[in-house]
Amino acid sequence: MMIELYVKDGCPYCRKQIAQLEREGRSYRLHNVSDRTALEEAREKYGAEMVPVMVEDGKVKAIGFQGEG
Repeated sequence: MMIELYVKDGCPYCRKQIAQLEREGRSYRLHNVSDRTALEEAREKYGAEMVPVMVEDGKVKAIGFQGEG
C-alpha cells in the first residue's frame, strides 16, 4: 500500500515524517508543494493548509507531523 506524502523544501516536520516512514520500512511517493499542481491537490483534494500531508488509500492519515507543521 503506497503512501502519498506532500512535503515542502526545508520543512523540518517533513523530514521527520520521511525519517519515520523509512524507519518503519514503508513505501511512499513524494509530492513537493513547491510544484503548484501538488499544492493545489493538497489543498483542494485533502483540505490541507500545512505539510506534511500523508495520504493512504486516498484517505488523509495525517496533516502535520505529530501535531506540528
